[in-house]
Amino acid sequence: MKKIILVLGAICTMTLVGCVSAPKSLYSWGEYPQQTYLMLSLPEKTSPQEQIGKLEKDIEKAKAKNAAVPPGLYAHLGLLNLNINNGPRAVQYFELERQTYPESAVLMDRLLKKMTAQSTVGGAK
Repeated sequence: MKKIILVLGAICTMTLVGCVSAPKSLYSWGEYPQQTYLMLSLPEKTSPQEQIGKLEKDIEKAKAKNAAVPPGLYAHLGLLNLNINNGPRAVQYFELERQTYPESAVLMDRLLKKMTAQSTVGGAK
């Protein structure tokens, strides 16, 4: 009798465990991890323009699915735009990162302040 109860309990447990689905990610990561790796480790493999294009497509896909963009993606796009000397677009992405993720405000404010200080010094020459 105890063996039957034990076997039935094991079958019920396995059945319930089989019904559990994989957890859904909080963010739509897209190619962000790969592009970050390429930028930092293998910059010769892809250009900043290619990375910007791929990441902007990922943002569009995330918005279409009503999914959240991962933290740091907008800041990464800002840095990529700085690499190609597109300061105004970099500022837009830094501000978007600060608005989307308020915990990044201190870092984004420092970057923006440094950018404006450098543009003021660069413009005075």
